[in-house]
Amino acid sequence: MRQTSTTVSCILTGLALFRITPRPLLAPALLGVAAALCLLAPVAGIAQQSKKGTIIDGEYVEDYVYVPDLMTPEELKKHIDERSPGIVIVDTAARPVWEEEHIPGAVNFPYSKNISAPVPLPRDKTLVIYCACKDHEDSTDVARQLSLLGYRNVKVLKGGWFKWLELKYKTVSKDAKKTAK
Repeated sequence: MRQTSTTVSCILTGLALFRITPRPLLAPALLGVAAALCLLAPVAGIAQQSKKGTIIDGEYVEDYVYVPDLMTPEELKKHIDERSPGIVIVDTAARPVWEEEHIPGAVNFPYSKNISAPVPLPRDKTLVIYCACKDHEDSTDVARQLSLLGYRNVKVLKGGWFKWLELKYKTVSKDAKKTAK
């Protein structure tokens, strides 16, 4: 049997040239494998280089991690007492839960994993978002999603709903207004 010499050139992560001297029946198979490696190498390199990030206001931000601004219940109560026109209190509970009881003046904006525009919340006011989660999970996620949609004045109520109740601050309920401090 006569051997054939085939040169397969492919730049693969620093390796420049391979010389393969196969047997006649193995040549097509080895060429196929080499071609597949040539096609997959760039994809593998890109996958290894990709980092976590997100697009904010049309620009890619690498290694983006959202950290919310917080507002204390005491600060929020002061805004409510002063009837501050520059804030909107946002409750992320499901509508029936919100109807049962919520912070005075709060609007209902139920939690969603995927918020998309248009959002029925004003952009020119400070949004104070709260939930009844142990560690602000829902309110932080809503704040993050709103910031990705271009909202700049978004805060999360520190301690959330349970801290508000613990401080015995006033709430609004379906049955009657609950009195408190």
